[in-house]
Amino acid sequence: ENQNMTMLAVVLVVGLLIGGGVGWFMKPAETTGGGDVEVITETVYEHPFKNKEVQIGYISSSASGLETMEPFLETIIEPDLNEYTAKLGYGTSFTFVIDQADSQAAIHLEKVQSFKSMGLEIFIGGPWSSMAMASLSYVNENDMLMISTSSTSPLLAIEGDRLDRICPTDFVQAPALAEMLYTYGIEQVIVFQRADAWGDGIYNLWHEEWIDRGFGELERVRYAAESTEYANYLSTMNDVIANAAAEYGYERIGVLTESFDESVVYVTQTADYPETRKVMWFGCESTGRTQRMLDDASGLQVQLGLFSSFMAPGKSWKWVSLEDRYYDIAQTNAGFYTGCDYDGTWCTALTMLSVASDKATPV
Repeated sequence: ENQNMTMLAVVLVVGLLIGGGVGWFMKPAETTGGGDVEVITETVYEHPFKNKEVQIGYISSSASGLETMEPFLETIIEPDLNEYTAKLGYGTSFTFVIDQADSQAAIHLEKVQSFKSMGLEIFIGGPWSSMAMASLSYVNENDMLMISTSSTSPLLAIEGDRLDRICPTDFVQAPALAEMLYTYGIEQVIVFQRADAWGDGIYNLWHEEWIDRGFGELERVRYAAESTEYANYLSTMNDVIANAAAEYGYERIGVLTESFDESVVYVTQTADYPETRKVMWFGCESTGRTQRMLDDASGLQVQLGLFSSFMAPGKSWKWVSLEDRYYDIAQTNAGFYTGCDYDGTWCTALTMLSVASDKATPV
């Protein structure tokens, strides 16, 4: 045999990257030599998600929220993500495992635990700050990752935890609420709020801002987050307003609410407490564009005002396109948190693709 014949060595090396096995193949490309032996190598990378269906958990706050969120995920977000991954050529697809927390923080934690038992470590959840707070210790201790698209409580601004939030916090909203009340000529306020991390977080920031401006607080009414009856609370507010009106006048008294869908119930019940209907009511971002209020409050909200600090998304061709498609499936306008849901799912999927893992902790 010709002793000068070139010897070709093909070496198979199996490496481990984040999230799964990756093949590294040595083929002709890079040359190193010595004597009569020449070794030529090339590294070929295969993405761990190749031809794989990747699951992302999603927990909606309630059954009513799921009515619009499920079609949003399945007919808009999933197809958009998978159109993108198809262009990458990996053969990867994303699907959502969808559940709802029945408006209860404890049930949200149960859903998170269920995801963990299924092997789902990355999920979009904690839609209410109370739900995020109830589940955060479990998420931290079990190496999961929770992405919230609507939790705003400052109490959850914790360094080094496993909660990422897409939306602004109430450090921004509280001063805006104070300015909103001021511009309507309000000087004395009754606060009517959920007794949870979200409601308390807004209150603490707003109260400091409001008092610093030299205005007053007539009453703070906290109700349990699971409440379904508000007659006692409204009776108290009715008496406070009647007593304060002689000194301040109805036009200088306001009610600041920090509520979710339960606001429809107590707005309807104000019909039995006439003093509560003589002052202006205000809400925070959670009371903006609520379809349930339009459907079930029989117009009683109109006289109260119920002005909101609901954020407005910036207009762009991308937003207009999303808004049009969302209206087609939900028969209601998209809002700021619609955009947060859309962006949050994209951030999650793109990050998983980037690190090539569906695990919350690199291995």
